[in-house]
Amino acid sequence: MNTTKKTPAHEKLSSRPPIIVVLGHVDHGKTTLLDAIRQTDVAAREYGGITQSIGAWQADGLTFIDTPGHEAFTKMRSRGAAVADIAILVVAANDSVMPQTVESIKIIKEAKIPYLVAINKIDLPEANFDKVTSDLLRHEVMLEGYGGDVPFAKVSAKNKTGIKELLDLIKLMADMADLKNDPQGDLEAIVIESELDHRRGPLATAVVRNGTLSVGQEIFIEDKKSKIRALIDYQGKPLDVAGPGTPAEILGLSVVPSVGAALADHPAGAKPQTDSGQARMTIKENSLNLILKADTAGSLEAIVAQMPVNVNLIQTSVGEISGADVLLAKSTKAIILGFNIKISSEAQKLAELEKVLVRTYKIIYELLDELTDAAAGQLAPQESEEILGTGQIVAEFPYEKLRVVGVRVSQGRLARGDNVKIKSQNSKIKSLRVGKDEVNKVEAGKECGVLLDPQIDFRIGDDIIAYNRS
Repeated sequence: MNTTKKTPAHEKLSSRPPIIVVLGHVDHGKTTLLDAIRQTDVAAREYGGITQSIGAWQADGLTFIDTPGHEAFTKMRSRGAAVADIAILVVAANDSVMPQTVESIKIIKEAKIPYLVAINKIDLPEANFDKVTSDLLRHEVMLEGYGGDVPFAKVSAKNKTGIKELLDLIKLMADMADLKNDPQGDLEAIVIESELDHRRGPLATAVVRNGTLSVGQEIFIEDKKSKIRALIDYQGKPLDVAGPGTPAEILGLSVVPSVGAALADHPAGAKPQTDSGQARMTIKENSLNLILKADTAGSLEAIVAQMPVNVNLIQTSVGEISGADVLLAKSTKAIILGFNIKISSEAQKLAELEKVLVRTYKIIYELLDELTDAAAGQLAPQESEEILGTGQIVAEFPYEKLRVVGVRVSQGRLARGDNVKIKSQNSKIKSLRVGKDEVNKVEAGKECGVLLDPQIDFRIGDDIIAYNRS
């Protein structure tokens, strides 16, 4: 007779860290708030001051998902809410409720998760708490003490005030939710970002909700088997295992997964989806042909969702622009646009030879604006431009009343007299200096000071392109 006593299923459950999504309008301080919580400085490193990819971090025993505020990232925001247990709605006290605030409220309510409001920037003289309260009320968000039951905290992410009170509220809500998991149970993890790294191959950032990820484990994602080669935590350190509530970057995947895809430890747990790593589409007549490249699948999806109707998407994929992309563009009479990626030296030379228009961007709304112009035919005359060299702006130096551009030349060369372009602005190189020496030309791999005439606006991190218009 077997007298072994089975452990009831509920006894195997244990508490897990809550997963918190941060939502709100662009520039209302979501990432700065997370910086204050985790004592880092992510916001200062973002191009254009906006978050353009989704990320996850852990701080003070909590797991946070940061989501982009720009309207192009609607799907990424809703995806973050879908994986989260608790939401923080960030509202700037000076701006009050704005378009993405309204959209975030809708996302939170559709996800049916508990939430609280962080009223940020209370340090500003134009902060107006009463206006925020009344504006939220118009969208059926009633704060505690003001006729409703939605918790809130007044914070200044910049000055790091009100952060402890905010964290106490989150922990109280997590205790009330009584979040449980089974570390030994079936794997349940959601991809919140993915990309194709030219050295490490397909990568994905996932948040574990149940079960455990471990190095050497076989997993199924989008019905394809992979074996985990390595796990990296939010600080870039290697992990042996990632338990419930833990975000981790996964190396060793066989494909670039779709953002939002489920990871499972058996085939039935992953539903087949379209591979967002690469997609080809049928060529239509009378429209702009486009090849789109981006750093991550989430960015790619956001851009595609905002495209003008008369854009014919020939191919989308993640990773740097390659010679194969240029050849495809040549054969389909397409232009190539890239977001937050580089163009290989081989592809650059081939594009110049084949006269294929290639442009890269670091800020999504600049890409979308120029894509709209291209669809309207306003970029067509520039297809005859020959790219002579490219570089990245790494510094700025004052010279009398002028601004000297500190440039690291990445491809080709920059020369005195070249026409140059920074974003959509045009100028000409008046003089070049390497150290204290005036020079006529600077080759790839070297740094120089560039004086432009006329002076145009620029920021550190912008690309500078030297071209010859034939």
